Amino acid sequence: MNNLKDLRVGVVGVGTMGRHHVRLASQTPGVTLVGLHDVDESRGRQMASDFGCIAFSTLEELISHVDAVTVAAPTRLHLPIGEKCLAAGKHLLMEKPLADCTAGAARLVDLADRAGVVLMVGHVERYNPAVAAMIDVLRAPAEEIVFIDTRRLAPFDGTRCLDVDVLYDLLIHDLDLVLEIANSPIRRVSATGQPVFSDRTDVVQASIEFENRVCARLWAGKCFPVKVRTITVTTRSRYIEADTLACTLTVNTAETLPAMDEGVCFMGDINVQRPPVPAVEPLRMEFDDFVGAIRQLRVPVVDGARALKDLKALDLIAEVLEKSRTGPAVEEIESWGIL
Repeated sequence: MNNLKDLRVGVVGVGTMGRHHVRLASQTPGVTLVGLHDVDESRGRQMASDFGCIAFSTLEELISHVDAVTVAAPTRLHLPIGEKCLAAGKHLLMEKPLADCTAGAARLVDLADRAGVVLMVGHVERYNPAVAAMIDVLRAPAEEIVFIDTRRLAPFDGTRCLDVDVLYDLLIHDLDLVLEIANSPIRRVSATGQPVFSDRTDVVQASIEFENRVCARLWAGKCFPVKVRTITVTTRSRYIEADTLACTLTVNTAETLPAMDEGVCFMGDINVQRPPVPAVEPLRMEFDDFVGAIRQLRVPVVDGARALKDLKALDLIAEVLEKSRTGPAVEEIESWGIL
């Protein structure tokens, strides 16, 4: 392994998301952007020229020159690319989702464990400052969570993520957040959705009941004229809303709660607060977490094992969605172990 004070990084896929990974790698102290690889050779050469690195003609050649790889290729390529990187003993940051199927994700987790390298998955919303501020509020003081609602709506864009449906493209973001906040095994799932502009599911609504009685509703779609990204959490006394586009947080707290045995049956004295949210770039925080995990020999915020759990839950929603088109929309399970 090269001196970690000079971590050599390569980027695979320099499209919409990958170009940002190139930028961040080129701007990070102690990191050397060695080069990149893209199936579009002209795009790769242009990006390499812009950032003063090498455009490698093959993935194998890039891998041989670096310590770590970030991958922003189409989802269907995550498994074959990841296999080559991990088999070569390279640390790997894979854009979400980890793979296009649970079996593929499990394969990558196993390879990373065998190689003893960092496998991190780019669930970038974990680093959104509004989400981070929300989680801080939920922890201090901790209070029983009643309901979680997420909305991730976007206009249809026929230029990106055409190889996967809205579940793998958008819903996976909020599913990861919901599993983190609920922190309980799944008890029941229902889902409905349909294609709108493509031949894949473009809009989906899913409801999840957890063993600890938390309920969640997730709405994701890429067929809307406006972009919406919100997550709200309701507790016994608070309604907390994070807008991850505007990077704002609003906390509504009822200072007076119902106490039926005392004859008080209303919620009152509502206090509205808007805690400051720091102006940070989520992707920058994500990349720094990857580098820190490598240098400090620690687990990143979303490692391969956690990303695999996300995909297992996503598979469950997809299965229920398919069943809902021909029969009952609810699938009950006794214990699923999603934490």
